[in-house]
Amino acid sequence: MHIVDVDVEIVTVGRNFGTTSAVKETEESVFGYLRLTADDGTTGVGEISDIEDPESMPAAAVVEEEVGSFLEGADPRAVNKLTRRMDGEVRLGEFDFHSFQQLTLAAVDHALYDLVGNYYDVPSYQLLGGRTRDVTLSWVVYTRQEPDAIDALREEVQTRFDQGFDAFKLKVGEVDPHVDHERIEAVREIVGDEAQVFVDAQGVWELEEAIENVRLFEEAGIDGIETPVGHPDRSVDAPGSYYDIPLLPSELATVREETNTPVFEHVLDPEFGLALAAEDAVDVFTVEACAGGLNRAQRILAIADGAGIDARLGSTGELGVGTLAAAALGASSPAITYPCDLAGPMIYDDDVLEAGIEYRDGLLRPPDTPGLGFDLRTALFESPRSERR
Repeated sequence: MHIVDVDVEIVTVGRNFGTTSAVKETEESVFGYLRLTADDGTTGVGEISDIEDPESMPAAAVVEEEVGSFLEGADPRAVNKLTRRMDGEVRLGEFDFHSFQQLTLAAVDHALYDLVGNYYDVPSYQLLGGRTRDVTLSWVVYTRQEPDAIDALREEVQTRFDQGFDAFKLKVGEVDPHVDHERIEAVREIVGDEAQVFVDAQGVWELEEAIENVRLFEEAGIDGIETPVGHPDRSVDAPGSYYDIPLLPSELATVREETNTPVFEHVLDPEFGLALAAEDAVDVFTVEACAGGLNRAQRILAIADGAGIDARLGSTGELGVGTLAAAALGASSPAITYPCDLAGPMIYDDDVLEAGIEYRDGLLRPPDTPGLGFDLRTALFESPRSERR
């Protein structure tokens, strides 16, 4: 068995409402879909999720050629070998936080797991060790662009709370801390004391500011603070980063020591995970299936598990294919102990799947069907290659 073809299709999907984060304003997102075909006709598809800078990304034909030159002729069942080798052999840019290179390698990884699951007629989560649980979800509350943002926040949170979500993560750090404090209070008023409320500061605060703001937010009632501190000198040598913001384990450890709230941190490569564990810097690793793939994520989760650190799955805002890949990991890994941000499809007004993902009572259960468990709309991959971006 060997891979004979690689196809890439690019699609644009609108969001249900405009959102802002510390790095961008977003009203629509661009996704890539990468299909691998084996010599027996078996296929697997992976998602290049929520591409950060679509204007500068390589054309679909370039991605097909680069990935094809590595994979064509290879046995897709050798997933571990291929996903280890691809970091050095597929070159589509720097392997930075949510870079096109990082997202594309994840799509290759996901497509391999989907193909092999389809070939053996088993769900991909069985290839990852088997189901241990359904995935508990957290709803990500972005900062709204509209003037009545606090009313929109209340309506959004009430809707999701009524649907069974009992964990919420607010993006903070983009407005005055007292405005964010008001937002946290509004959420807490709706969900009560039993639900979990986390905040993601996106690395925008320096050390003393981070400690002061976390203490302020503790008055409103928070259960976790993600990426509370970033170093202001972008040229400093740091083992991790949030986009271009350096993350220093020593500063994270200080925030942890000086506050009473569990510290979460995005960990997208094993080396950063080891550095955080060595300094006892954080309470929870936030790991992403879209950041290099399931194989890489499993290695990071193994570090967390071995160090006695809790873990959760984050998200870049995936659609259905990317979310189901993450769900396969979330359902199979006993290292994941905190609610996960896998509700991406619910923020978009469309998807490429024939049937949407079913969320029930704040849980996500990966399908029991082969591979990642989806059926694509028939139009995807039907356009001539010459017409693809």
